[in-house]
Amino acid sequence: MKVAVLGAGAMGSLIGAHFYKGGAEVTLIDPFAALVEKINRDGLKMDFNGKQEVVKLKAVLTPQEVGVVDVVVVLVKGMFTRSAMQNAKCLFGDKTVAISFQNGVGNVDIMKEFLPDEKIGNGTLNISSRPLALGEIAGNPGKGVAIHFCNETLDKSGLWVEIEEVLNKSGLVTEYSTDTNVMVWSKLLVNSCVNLTCGITRVNMGVLWDHPDGASIQEMIARELVAVANAKGIKMDWDTAWNAYVKDLLPNVREHYPSATQDIINKKATEVDFLNGAVVRGGLETGIPTPVNDVIVKLSHILQDTYDKQFGTNK
Repeated sequence: MKVAVLGAGAMGSLIGAHFYKGGAEVTLIDPFAALVEKINRDGLKMDFNGKQEVVKLKAVLTPQEVGVVDVVVVLVKGMFTRSAMQNAKCLFGDKTVAISFQNGVGNVDIMKEFLPDEKIGNGTLNISSRPLALGEIAGNPGKGVAIHFCNETLDKSGLWVEIEEVLNKSGLVTEYSTDTNVMVWSKLLVNSCVNLTCGITRVNMGVLWDHPDGASIQEMIARELVAVANAKGIKMDWDTAWNAYVKDLLPNVREHYPSATQDIINKKATEVDFLNGAVVRGGLETGIPTPVNDVIVKLSHILQDTYDKQFGTNK
């Protein structure tokens, strides 16, 4: 199986490494030349669940250096999905499939501009990964990986079976689910609760939760999200979704700084429009008020648009 991973950030590198460990031929694709050079020279240094290893991955700057593959994994940030898919057309043959493991809601809709539903998988990563240094990452297995079909009448067969087998062989618990929208919005609940709130408050997930106001604002975010999901016909049960985050996931990732928080630390644009922004758009579509998510979106826009003007900035 030939796999190309669009985006060699912390999560892209982690997923690429596990495809490789499961027996696939993997190429990471990323425009950051220093990162590509470091991975090719020294391998990817990975600390996953306390186990340290070096994974000898291949990395390139452009899709044109790779050619047709069997599986394209999309792990660029949401604002780059369309341009990444446009630039990656050379990776796709008649049988190639693509899987989005990205945060938020809206990326798969963009992918449908380029591929039919039956060639798109929509994945949720209930795991964590963070950069330690150039070409070095650390992660936690959390609750593993779930993959869903955009065409929910599609049977799991052929290449899709092989994808599941390869990732499970690598040690990353992976399974297919028919509850696509519920799973995606359940993951959106987690990301909307912590990605921007941790960044705005400058703390990790555990510290935010331990503060009574931090726990309270997360619940308000989540209740708006669940109301919007149900108004859209996505049957989310509040207790199930909330407990999956608070009781099952959070205790395992308390020290984690979510991806958008890492973006804020590094003064980069965030995926807020695909996270809390997706809740706000859903609220506008369904008539459900989402004032807390709306404030998070607006504060995040201000924050990322004014990095060079904030106090403490060297001038």
